[in-house]
Amino acid sequence: MIVPEKTADYCELQNTLAKVVPFLASFLDSSSLVHLAILESDGTIRFANRALLKCLKVDFGEMIGRNISDFLTGPDGELLSKRLTDPYHISPGEELLLNFVDVDQIPHSLRFRYASIDGTFLLLGEPPQSDNQTLQEELMQLNNQLSVLSRENVRKSRDLTKALVDLKKAQSMLVHQEKMASLGQMTAGIAHEINNPLAFVLGNEQVLRRDFDDVLVFINALVNALPEIASFSPRIHSEIVSKAKEVELEYLAEAVPRKIKANIEGLERIKGIVLDMRNFSRLDEAEWKYCQLTDGIESTLRLLGPLLQKHEVTVTTDFARLQPLFCSPGPLNQAISNLLANAIQASRPGQTVRILTRLDGDWYCVEVVDQGVGIPDENLAKVFDPFFTTKPVGSGTGLGMSIAHQVVEAHDGRIEIESKPDLGTTVRILLPDKKHGNAIGANKEKSYGT
Repeated sequence: MIVPEKTADYCELQNTLAKVVPFLASFLDSSSLVHLAILESDGTIRFANRALLKCLKVDFGEMIGRNISDFLTGPDGELLSKRLTDPYHISPGEELLLNFVDVDQIPHSLRFRYASIDGTFLLLGEPPQSDNQTLQEELMQLNNQLSVLSRENVRKSRDLTKALVDLKKAQSMLVHQEKMASLGQMTAGIAHEINNPLAFVLGNEQVLRRDFDDVLVFINALVNALPEIASFSPRIHSEIVSKAKEVELEYLAEAVPRKIKANIEGLERIKGIVLDMRNFSRLDEAEWKYCQLTDGIESTLRLLGPLLQKHEVTVTTDFARLQPLFCSPGPLNQAISNLLANAIQASRPGQTVRILTRLDGDWYCVEVVDQGVGIPDENLAKVFDPFFTTKPVGSGTGLGMSIAHQVVEAHDGRIEIESKPDLGTTVRILLPDKKHGNAIGANKEKSYGT
C-alpha cells in the first residue's frame, strides 16, 4: 500500500475528512436503509445503528456485547466467523448475502460489504434488490397461499368432523329404524301365528264352560230325583251315590267351572300381551296417526314388567286426559320406553319412578322422574351423544337416549333433562300439536311393579 507524502494538500484532505466523519457517523446511525454493525474480531457487537436494530426488533442494550452469530442463520454465522478470524481473506468490494433472524424468528436477507480497521470490523449492508426482492415477494405470495390453504384445510377438517357426527347419527337412526321395522314384522307375525290358535282355544274354553253348565243342570236334576229313585230302586240309588263319591262330584262341580274360568282369563291375558306388543311397535298400522299417549305408555309399562321386578322398582303414573296426539306411535313408544328403562336401571331397590302426562302451554308433556343416582354435570351435555354410556361394557349400547332425542326431534319436539348426583333425574318430552291443545277431565293414577 502506497502512503502519499504528507504534503499541504494531504493535510488539508485529512482535516476535511476529520470534519466529514462526524457527519457520516450521524447519517449512518439514523439511516433507515443502510444497516451498520461494528464488530470485534471474535464477532462481538460493539455498535449497531437504528436500521439494524429495527430489522432485528431489539433494543441497543439487548444487542451490544452479544455475538453477531446469535442473529444469523447457522451457515451464515459460520461464513462470517471465518471472514473475521482471517482478515487476509477479505477482498475489497466483496459482498456477502447474510440472512438475519429477528426475535420472532422471521428471516431478513441483507447484502453486506465489510472492512477491517485497526482490528475492528465494519459491516455496511442494505436489503437486496432486483432478483432477490422478486424472490422475497414470491416467497411472501407462497406464504399467503399456504396460509389460505391452511385455513381451508382447517375448515374442511371441521366440515369432515361434522359430517362424521351426522353420519354416526344417521347410522344410529338407521339401526333404530331397522330394529323397529324388524320388531313390527315380528309382532305382526307373532300376532298372526298366535291369534289363530288362541282364538280356537279361547272359543273351545267358552264352549266347554257353556257345556259344563248344561251338564251341571242335568246333574242337579238327577240329584233332585234321588229320593224318588231310592224308593223305586235302592240299588240304583246306592250306585249313583257311590259313584258320585268316587269321582268327587261335589268337588268337580265347583273346581271345573273355576279352572275353565282361570283358563279363559289366562288366554285373555295372552291376547292382551299380543295386543300390547302391537300397540308398542305400531308398525303394522299407519306410520302417522292420532293416538292416545297413555295407551302406548301403559303397554310399554306392561312390557317392562320383568325389568321392574328385577330392579325391585315401582312405577306410578299420573295421566291427564288429553286429546289424541298426531304422531308416529311406534317410534314414540320406543323413545318413552328408553327413558323409562334408563330411569328404572338408575334407581335403587325400593325406589319409585314416576311418569306423568300433562299440558305445558300448547305442548304435550311426558315427564319421567326417578330418585336414582343422577347424572354428573360433566356428563349432562353428552347424554344424547350416540354411543355415550356410563354403564359397564356389555350393559348398554349408548343409543337409547340418542334415539329418543332423534324421535322427538322428528316430531318437532324437544327433550329437557334436569339431574343432580344422588338426587335423581327428570327427563321431559315436549311435543307440539296444532289442532288439539286442551286437557279434558281429571288425571288417572296407577301403579306398576313391586
